[in-house]
Amino acid sequence: MNAGAARPGLESTWAETRALPLKRLTLRSGAGVALWLAGPAGPGGVPEHLWNPLSRGEKDRANRFLRVEDRALFALTRGTLRCLLSEATGVAADKIAFAEGPYGKPCVLGTRGPHFNVSHSGCWALIGFSDSRDIGVDIELMRAAGGELVLARSFFSAAEYRSLEGLANGMLLSSFYRIWTCKEAVLKACGAGISEHLKDFSVELTTDGYAIHPESNCFSPSLASVAVRPVDVPDGYAGCYALA
Repeated sequence: MNAGAARPGLESTWAETRALPLKRLTLRSGAGVALWLAGPAGPGGVPEHLWNPLSRGEKDRANRFLRVEDRALFALTRGTLRCLLSEATGVAADKIAFAEGPYGKPCVLGTRGPHFNVSHSGCWALIGFSDSRDIGVDIELMRAAGGELVLARSFFSAAEYRSLEGLANGMLLSSFYRIWTCKEAVLKACGAGISEHLKDFSVELTTDGYAIHPESNCFSPSLASVAVRPVDVPDGYAGCYALA
């Protein structure tokens, strides 16, 4: 069963029957795509119906986080993902098995299911499903550290850096994170290494989203055909999804 990405009422079913902190997002376009916002995670811990299905490895990884909030967010994200994949595949949440690509992007092992991707930051998680295309998502808490241009000079393309120069602080911060989340979502959709390929393409911020411009040394000239859309996320965050 490959209906998880488009099944109506999926998020409301879980929210009503399991008190799952989950909201399905409304998309302006993107047939066969579903996005959910999970959270907020806090210091109160994770409900048993989300913690119990986690694998031993996932529980160990969660327990390695020093901050209670980070531990809760990771467990919330993985538990929610398992619940949604269970609905999409008919496999029990605690029986879902994962495999990883060369750069760590997970996929469902042993059964047919939707393409998916997850991201978490601050106290929110973004989960994306796609029926037919590889998907990448990213959500970032916009931290006003004051070093956005320094980071852009190191990790962004020359064109992206120039687009940020001269912007006022508020606009600089939001534009920086819009570019950052777009780049991460694109590379995650392609299953490519993020640190190796951040400068392989430039993100142009447009009135309705983004335009992707591959550089001459880009690992994939077809990158310009990746569909990229902004995501409506809570205030203080930036979000994006991409379809390869």
